[in-house]
Amino acid sequence: MQGYAAAPLSPPETYFQTAAFCLLVAIVLIWAGRTQHRTGRGIFRPDRPVQIGGTLVPEQQPSKSKRAAGRVYLFFGWFLVLGTVINLINGFRSARGGG
Repeated sequence: MQGYAAAPLSPPETYFQTAAFCLLVAIVLIWAGRTQHRTGRGIFRPDRPVQIGGTLVPEQQPSKSKRAAGRVYLFFGWFLVLGTVINLINGFRSARGGG
């Protein structure tokens, strides 16, 4: 029976760059998801008042589809936080010399 051989680790810089990118995207997705879930408005102009025919329209409750889209953004954002942690662990392992 053959034993388990671990794959060689990449240079630490690769893991740290990937972790930084994952964290940046995770922050944006979590912010967008919270905004979408809470207010039901788009992520590019969430504080823009809704105006129809020169009068402001009172804010309505977000629809179920908008809240669901917010939850999807949140799910992927937190999933990328997990990816950030895993990349940081592998980066430290690689910097330490494998193992």
